[in-house]
Amino acid sequence: MEEYGVLSRFAWKAVTTVPDSNLSWISGQLSLDDLRALERVTIQMSNQRGITLTHLLASWKAHVEKLESDISLPSSDRSVWGAHDLIAALIIRDSIQDGLGALDAPLRSRFDSLLSEVDERFTSFTEPDALLRIEKVHARPEGEREWWWKRIPAAGPAREEVILYSGLD
Repeated sequence: MEEYGVLSRFAWKAVTTVPDSNLSWISGQLSLDDLRALERVTIQMSNQRGITLTHLLASWKAHVEKLESDISLPSSDRSVWGAHDLIAALIIRDSIQDGLGALDAPLRSRFDSLLSEVDERFTSFTEPDALLRIEKVHARPEGEREWWWKRIPAAGPAREEVILYSGLD
């Protein structure tokens, strides 16, 4: 698979198209100074391109919302997201984590509040995955992965695909 720095081509496309509503959600909760500071924190995705923490957070939120909304849909619905979309979301979450160290403590605290809100939503429709199925589907040697890689949707098409592709029931 072609890679763009930290993000696969699947995640790259997804993170560069962020709904305005998610950017508004962020801008509605932070000061103008905070937003300016966040726009200065860019995660390099390729030699020519970087993405700001603001856009990464908005993309993480959009991915979580879409994955959650797909839970009740049948796998036959062509609009549902699957295992690779879930992996793209997790890679985006990794990229956010990579950028947190660039924030000063007060801004980090305010940003963490927003991030926690999305993380909590993610945990609300996922469950611990003791078999680490997602790591088997996305088998890249990256050392210890963060908690979000150790969760799987509790139901729905993305879960079904992860189980299928991992070969673990």
